[in-house]
Amino acid sequence: MNRFVVLDVETTGVSFSRGDRIIQLAYSVVENEQIIHRYSTYINPERSIPPFIKSLTNIHEKHVSEAPVFSEIAPGLLEELEGAYFVAHNVEFDLKFINDELVNAGYVPFEGPVIDTVELSRIVFPTQDSFKLSQLTESFEMDHFEPHRADSDAEATALLLIEIFQRLSALPLLTLQQLEKLQGRLKSDTGSILREWIELSKSSPEDFPEIDAFRGLAVKEPAGYSGEVTAGAVPESVTDFLHSTLENVNFMKEKIPSYERREGQMDMIRFIDEVFKNDSIGLIEAGTGTGKTLGYLIPAALYSRTESGPVVISTETVQLQDQIVSKELPALQQLLPFKIKAALLKGRSHYLCLQKFENILINDPIDSYDRTLSKAQILVWLTETDTGDVEELSLASGNSRFWEEVASDPRSCSTPQCPWFSRCFYQRARKQSKKADLIITNHSLLFTDMAAEHQILPSYSTLIVDEAHHLEDSATRQFGGKLDYLTMTQLLNDLVREKEGWVPENIWRLMGSGLKENSKEFFELSGQFKQEWNDLFLLLNQYAGKGMAGKNETGRLSKIINSADKFWDTVRETAGRCDNLFKALLKKLNYIIRETDLLLEDKETSDHHQREAEWMAALLFKIEEQYLSFHELILNHEDSSVYWLELETKGPKQSIAVHGSPIQIADKLADNFFAKKDRVILTSATLTVNNQFKYMIHRLGLEDFQVETKQVDSPFSWDKQVSFMVPEDMPLIQEAGEEAYIEAAALQIYRIAHVTKGKMLVLFTSYDMLRKTYFQLKKMLDESFMLIAQGIQTKSRSKLTKNFQQFDQAILFGTSSFWEGVDIPGSDLSAIVMARLPFSPPNDPVFKKRSDTLKEEGHSPFMKLALPQAVIRFKQGFGRLIRSSTDRGIVVVLDRRLTTTRYGKSFTRSLPDIPMIEEPMSEMEERIADWFNQPLIDK
Repeated sequence: MNRFVVLDVETTGVSFSRGDRIIQLAYSVVENEQIIHRYSTYINPERSIPPFIKSLTNIHEKHVSEAPVFSEIAPGLLEELEGAYFVAHNVEFDLKFINDELVNAGYVPFEGPVIDTVELSRIVFPTQDSFKLSQLTESFEMDHFEPHRADSDAEATALLLIEIFQRLSALPLLTLQQLEKLQGRLKSDTGSILREWIELSKSSPEDFPEIDAFRGLAVKEPAGYSGEVTAGAVPESVTDFLHSTLENVNFMKEKIPSYERREGQMDMIRFIDEVFKNDSIGLIEAGTGTGKTLGYLIPAALYSRTESGPVVISTETVQLQDQIVSKELPALQQLLPFKIKAALLKGRSHYLCLQKFENILINDPIDSYDRTLSKAQILVWLTETDTGDVEELSLASGNSRFWEEVASDPRSCSTPQCPWFSRCFYQRARKQSKKADLIITNHSLLFTDMAAEHQILPSYSTLIVDEAHHLEDSATRQFGGKLDYLTMTQLLNDLVREKEGWVPENIWRLMGSGLKENSKEFFELSGQFKQEWNDLFLLLNQYAGKGMAGKNETGRLSKIINSADKFWDTVRETAGRCDNLFKALLKKLNYIIRETDLLLEDKETSDHHQREAEWMAALLFKIEEQYLSFHELILNHEDSSVYWLELETKGPKQSIAVHGSPIQIADKLADNFFAKKDRVILTSATLTVNNQFKYMIHRLGLEDFQVETKQVDSPFSWDKQVSFMVPEDMPLIQEAGEEAYIEAAALQIYRIAHVTKGKMLVLFTSYDMLRKTYFQLKKMLDESFMLIAQGIQTKSRSKLTKNFQQFDQAILFGTSSFWEGVDIPGSDLSAIVMARLPFSPPNDPVFKKRSDTLKEEGHSPFMKLALPQAVIRFKQGFGRLIRSSTDRGIVVVLDRRLTTTRYGKSFTRSLPDIPMIEEPMSEMEERIADWFNQPLIDK
């Protein structure tokens, strides 16, 4: 019988060697998937408890002063651990502290089997958003009353362990067998437990009708197509449909109990219907709370069915794509009298390639913990996913390279004999899209499809673009390119691990002496190329350090490449040597692969030979891709594009990336995109500047098209829900200087935070200013405030947002990506502070080149480009605050250019009708306090 002691400790800090000690210990004993015993005690650490720990755990000196010291409870703990598994959530921390305390008390450390429930949760619940104990227990509706208290945490971890074992033991035999092969590389000692379940599964085989067992993997059978057409009349017109649904409050309350009638939403539906009938292009700015998504899904569904053609719906973000599929489409289906077929289609790199995954399970040249964990996660995920889409997965951090190695790519389905073709996730998604009325995709794939001459998406003539203010930037990125040092270096490292060892073993045995000699020559070439590649990127680093190189808003240094610069001639010379070696590499590898294919045709070969040949072909494909990028971004610069270098301020000198982007894309969009469609809707909450669509029409190349426009106001009571303030005692940065401005900004944020009790999002336009303000404010605030900053704790927007929502008094610092697309509902966010007006950094390469071009054409870059861009971003930032009719809060803009310049009115005129308050911060503090004490009164 297996016995598990599930333990948790609270400590004064994270380092025993620096004097930190345990202040509370608790464990629950689990046998036969039941808790049979519980124990909890405070422990006297014989030292003070830091204020932060008191705040986090609510454990004070009064709790521990009369408690036993660790040496008094050690014998009982060791007795419980005898012959048991040591289990904890993040076991390395708890086990190290326990062992340090045991050794300090004169005992032998625990050396028995251990289980980490963080690790096993990652494997068994691979689609969970978070693996924090509090969020896992909430997800599984387990009792966890006092997080960060050892007794509550130990009980919750024990319940979690039982849930994990129940899920694991119920997995198909093939999955258990694959996991058993991987367990030796994991932290948790689950080998004997897995073997027990494997033997049980063999002796009492369970039927898994929904599982397809194939080539050693257990994969969920695709779900039946949920959108098959059934009987149901299609309304004759949108007017008829609105009359029977959205205008019929009783019907809507029955279908959607929380339904609120929105006149703006119905205006939007009628407008889109007219645009479709007129075969034109429509631009709709739909304010927050309009119900924009359903507002375009309804006319899209009706049009696709009456006209018997698909409607493509594109978003900028994957999050909105997934929201449409999981939330909005089910709501739409409730309202329609007929069934619709909808399909989600993303770029193929989002989908797992089953053949690549099978191959990497059999032979992975890189044996690391993170990769092993990711393999285990995917094995379990395959038993439950219908899509194979990586967005469902919470892969181990830092595993982007592993996903690239198992993701679908253009070569994945080009081999006719691929055994997984009929089960391929990407092909499945494409097949569904060909049958669909509504195809949900993203801007990036729209332009990939355009570049691929429309070979990816099914033929369509009707398009709806949500988050349309991103369309120009998305096209610019898609038609641009990137080359970095690391990608090619990693390919070469895989090749030159050992002489001729780059050729897989089974194929090496079949090769004749001539082909083996060519393989050795390729190895030698790879080494020469690697040295030249290294020299090239060192030179690029030197070039970046000459003259002006400024930090972009992510904190990286960037510098525009000037091909006429004399030093660039030196770069070009080294690049020429790289070019010669690159070509020689490709020629030699092409020859080796061609001869290997002929060799395999003449001999009886196994699946192993075929997999190894495919690995070699994939290697060739990746090197060819790198060569194309190298040629375009280093050797063949075009006048119509801008090229620049980006490098981290820390790290190796070669850690540099070369970027290229077209300067203007309006003509390309006009001729190759919009002209190919019969009807297009472009919508967003922010499409106008000064309540006009001129800027967006110009940037997207729509001047020569029939364009109809509409603004739909937000239904929210903005004047009652938002207080909009500008402190008049803030200095102007151009007068006071950046250092004084940051000091003043930190002080203002400090004062606002004390009134709002945190719950504040502070938006910056520069990572450098964010970082300096963060550290300035950190000195000023006590530990009762949690400061969370982009790029300091993590760069992940979702992780930062989740951390922010977990603390009562938190301040979140964000740059570019936080100005939009972040939803923090309700009382979790009550204040937004804008440190500066969101003008693009003047050293942003694409922005600078576009500005220079406008100047050469005799236009004002500020009025034509900088100001409109800033206004749209300002509106997006403002919109982070109010997400529902019950939200309320304040927006404080620290940048007084809003009131001291003529162009400041462009920002305020683009907002809903909200009074702007200007006064000293001392008066503003009282006003803010009064504001939050007032009840929200409905119109």
